[in-house]
Amino acid sequence: MRPLPTELLRSFVVVARTGSFTVASEHLCLSQSTVSQHVRRLEELVGLPLFERDTRNVRLSRNGDTLHGYALRILDLMDEAMTSVCGPSLNGTVRVGLPEDFASSRLAGALAAFVQRNPEVELVITTGLSSELFRGLSEGRHDLVFAKRLSGSRRGYVVRTEPLCWCGSASRPRPVGEAMLPLAVHPEPSISRERILDALKSVGRPHRIAVVSSSVLVIHAAIMAGLGVGAFTGYAIPEGMARLDEDLPDLGVMEYVIDRQPALTDAAEALERVLVDAAREL
Repeated sequence: MRPLPTELLRSFVVVARTGSFTVASEHLCLSQSTVSQHVRRLEELVGLPLFERDTRNVRLSRNGDTLHGYALRILDLMDEAMTSVCGPSLNGTVRVGLPEDFASSRLAGALAAFVQRNPEVELVITTGLSSELFRGLSEGRHDLVFAKRLSGSRRGYVVRTEPLCWCGSASRPRPVGEAMLPLAVHPEPSISRERILDALKSVGRPHRIAVVSSSVLVIHAAIMAGLGVGAFTGYAIPEGMARLDEDLPDLGVMEYVIDRQPALTDAAEALERVLVDAAREL
């Protein structure tokens, strides 16, 4: 029996309610492509189309209508179970540090559901490079940090591992045989930057740094414009970008960890559990 992941069911239910992938993405605080991917994965799991689509409308198919009733019951039961186990709604402020790519898409649905279940909790989200987030935690500015573990560090506990992949523009391929490999990277200290430079150095591959930015969105734009290549974990490769098949050195895997203050409020501990579950379901 194949499981039906809750994040897929939530996207499915909201698309059914709104009749639009675009509106559903706004309600879920996810990108439209992520919502579409969720529905596509759910259709692959059940082996049946769940929506009838035309140029203007998105409607449940007969099979989709059947699943919709079960999905509502499953999600309601899960919310009821959480309330029964965890008690009434939590309150207070929770300060969490997240990588920009996770905060903007992959964890957004889980965070939105947490806030909906706990309207009295103020969620303060800070995004940045992993080194900045860990520093903020050490300085007491965050309660929790979900980030990439720095090389040689033993901070936090691992909740997910992902292969690091070379990526370039899907629409603007680089010239074949280009002597100097142009790179789009984050400033130091950056784990992906360190992996890229060390890997290229190990095989003697000539390269140059073409673009440097602390913003994930700027790096995305630079790569998709063909200004350079970069590296992203498999889950985070956006539309418009493609894995590079050329002979480039292996970049290994990234460890995603959660690190936290020694003592947390009930609200922060509840959010920690949500982050762990969401990361492992991605």
